[in-house]
Amino acid sequence: MRVGRWLSTALPLLLCLAVYILAQQRLTGRTVALASPELLISLPRFAQVLLAGGDRHLAANLAGFRVLVADTGRMKAEDYAVQGRLQRDIAWFNPVHEDNFYIGAAILPWNGQVDAAQYVLAKASAARVFDWYPLFHYAFIHYHFRKDPVTGARYLLEAVPRATSPQDQWALQSLAAAWIEKGYNTASAAGMVRAMAANTPPGGFRRYLEGRAQRLQDLVALQEAAARFTERHGRRPGRLQELVDNGLIAAIPADPFGYGFGLDASGWPILNTQAPTSK
Repeated sequence: MRVGRWLSTALPLLLCLAVYILAQQRLTGRTVALASPELLISLPRFAQVLLAGGDRHLAANLAGFRVLVADTGRMKAEDYAVQGRLQRDIAWFNPVHEDNFYIGAAILPWNGQVDAAQYVLAKASAARVFDWYPLFHYAFIHYHFRKDPVTGARYLLEAVPRATSPQDQWALQSLAAAWIEKGYNTASAAGMVRAMAANTPPGGFRRYLEGRAQRLQDLVALQEAAARFTERHGRRPGRLQELVDNGLIAAIPADPFGYGFGLDASGWPILNTQAPTSK
């Protein structure tokens, strides 16, 4: 009886051990492929909601968990495409979702998913009217990835009223002014920065914007003088002083920020981006 009970207990264990040893022998020496990242597939939105019991916010959280645990160090382009679809889904389920727009801004555009990032940030910007960060990231992607500083500056200015700190408001306006300078012709940029200054409360930041507008207006005067110089001599100036020597401008303007003005390789007046070195 004791032998029978021992066999009934030990036999299953012995069989499991035999199967384990056999499997180990069959697998020894074989190359084990890395498992695919967690972002293997993205289900249709209705299926995700169905699996979440009809709760869209829960569906957003479940998809967000998949994004959060994904090992981005192992992901390939096709995996980021799946992540982009997942984050679009999250933005559709729950556009207020904070982690989604932060992750979208930090990862998606840098890995070829610019459209997905902008979809997520546009949804978040419309839903999170109390928050200027989504608009800031949305503007930055226009500036950096789409090479469109004009549109980027427009969204930065839309973000200004959402910022509760005067420092944040000033920073957004200052950045917008710099982008406007890059994206508009000089005269238009001067007018826009001047208008921004007029709509800013009196104080240091207003004076800063007025200084930026003034240097742009001075640059317009230099460029107009350079155009007249070219008409007169059939070439562009080699030095700004030539504009003064030819009576086309009274003096080279003083830059309120100390960087001064210069000429590009073709002889066209530009704003210097670095202060002159003292000798």
